[in-house]
Amino acid sequence: MYFPYLRARQFELIALRELSAEPTFKNNVVPVLEPVRESVNGLVLANKIFHENNFNPFLIVNPLQGEMAGDTNYFLNFIRNIEGNCFRAALIFTNNADYILNCITDYSLSDVMLICLEGFVDEGKLRDLCENSRISHIMVLNPHKNRHLDRFIKGLGKFYIRLDDVFDKKEKNADYLDIEAHKFTEEHLFYKEEGFDGFSDFTVLPGEFVDGGSTPRAVVIHLSYINEDSNNEIWVRHFTSNTNDSIVNVQLKFAEATSKAIRFVTDQGLDNAAISELKNYFEMEKYPGLGTVKKISIKNHLIIVSDYLNIVG
Repeated sequence: MYFPYLRARQFELIALRELSAEPTFKNNVVPVLEPVRESVNGLVLANKIFHENNFNPFLIVNPLQGEMAGDTNYFLNFIRNIEGNCFRAALIFTNNADYILNCITDYSLSDVMLICLEGFVDEGKLRDLCENSRISHIMVLNPHKNRHLDRFIKGLGKFYIRLDDVFDKKEKNADYLDIEAHKFTEEHLFYKEEGFDGFSDFTVLPGEFVDGGSTPRAVVIHLSYINEDSNNEIWVRHFTSNTNDSIVNVQLKFAEATSKAIRFVTDQGLDNAAISELKNYFEMEKYPGLGTVKKISIKNHLIIVSDYLNIVG
């Protein structure tokens, strides 16, 4: 099973809303959402759609990034008070065992995900938390870096997920122009035989959180795909505009990048709802905005992983 780690921004939530009604998607994909905005309007709208579709992502209630970062009760109160809540609580461990235990007790949490990123030192209390009966899922970033902890968690019988940061972020969009197609990840092929119940990544986004941004000099569309000629690894192509010497005419830049993407997917026989959406904007000669471009890349990645898992079971 796939647990994509997303930052719960507008277009990430839109991608999930659009996919949540698909039965095969719900069976194979459980998003983990780190909210980086104080406003919960997007989450409220998403929750309504998720409720209708019986879709239950995890929501990190103590985000590390964004406007409400830290060990607060803000998002705990949100999921407790929202009508028809579909979110399950996830908590990031940062040597904050007492806070996590208090959250579980005070809010009567169950089916909780515990997330272990980097920077913690109190492994003893982490192990105690992992044994807590209210914690059902454990996600660890780069679990191979701590083999003793990895073996300990595998012996608990909990739902164990490996998280990997696999996107190679460049300093500027234009830096992707000369990069050829390359392997993105192969965790979907090996996670089960390595003792994991699920795998996770940041989709076609970097793990590093970057807030905001200015008008780009280059437009790039990151499309992942199953490479059948390379043992069904997931590969990625970066389709980048050519007129990148200024911020003028972003619509032209989008058309340049999109024309490359459409030639590639047509030659490869690739098609899904995200690719169809990209083709539609190109045919209408319409620039949908960078948020939608990012949404299409994310949506495509979610679809190709879900479809692959649906085939292999």
